[in-house]
Amino acid sequence: MSRRHWALVVVLILVNYIVFASLFDVVFSSRPGSAQPTRTPLPTFTPAPPPTPLVLAPTNTLVPPSPTPTPTLVMVTPDTPTPELPPPTEPSGSTTESPPAETPASSGPSVTVDVNLNVRTGPGTNYERIGALAEGSTVNITGRDVNSAWWQIPYPDAPGGKGWISAGYGAASNTDGVPVVEAPPTPTPAAPTAPPTAEAPPPAATPAYQYTPTGWYGDTNYGLTRFMGDIRDTAGNPVDGVFVRAACGTFSTISYPSGPVGWGGQGDSSDWPPGFYDIAVDSKPVPCMWTLQVVATDDRVNVKSELSEAVPVEVTMDQSIIQANWQKNW
Repeated sequence: MSRRHWALVVVLILVNYIVFASLFDVVFSSRPGSAQPTRTPLPTFTPAPPPTPLVLAPTNTLVPPSPTPTPTLVMVTPDTPTPELPPPTEPSGSTTESPPAETPASSGPSVTVDVNLNVRTGPGTNYERIGALAEGSTVNITGRDVNSAWWQIPYPDAPGGKGWISAGYGAASNTDGVPVVEAPPTPTPAAPTAPPTAEAPPPAATPAYQYTPTGWYGDTNYGLTRFMGDIRDTAGNPVDGVFVRAACGTFSTISYPSGPVGWGGQGDSSDWPPGFYDIAVDSKPVPCMWTLQVVATDDRVNVKSELSEAVPVEVTMDQSIIQANWQKNW
């Protein structure tokens, strides 16, 4: 056979195969129950949301109310003041009790003392000492004496709650309207006990000098040597125009006249309270056994006469301010 005949045979075989396969497919696909199942697509899974937390409703159990806070009492104490040395004792035998706390000064009349200062029952050194104010204390002023030489202040330990301090030892303010207060009766010395015999008591001795010392004490001060005080008569009235001399070895100095008398062209000491004198020797302590004496002088240099005894008083590095009061006997 030729190549052409073989090709024809192959084509016939392929045609028969195709026809046969088609008939086979038609015959079997038309039979009942022979339908092919349709493929069901797989479901798409969506992730479930996270579960919501279950919140349980509160039961009817009673909840105790929050306790009401109890207020706490807080004890408030005032600032503790810096401890201070009590003022030295006067030779008269008065006690050395610590001064009670002074009444805080208001915006009215007041005074700030610049030394440890005695508080007395009346305006004069002849009145009883009942306490003291510490240096730097500020107190109210409730009254004054007729000469403005003494201030009346509130003082719980005094009779009637009022005491008196010398006006020459502090800086006062707002004193224009301070009223004059009548001084308490001058203390009367206790009558001496009658002797057992019928003899009359001996007459009182006349003082040897016109002026005698009273109420002396030293005060601590590391920056000054100073002598100062009051000069009064036996009734407690201030005495002006009196000179006091301070001497140490060959050195001596005489004060300006006591009270607001003034001295020299500048009127030095014209602002002093009645009966007050002051001698500022140096701006540092000058340790020495000094002597103080009331004298008569015309020029504050030469002494005409000595009107009191020369009283020794020691100045040390610890006590360099001396308060020395005097009494005029006649």
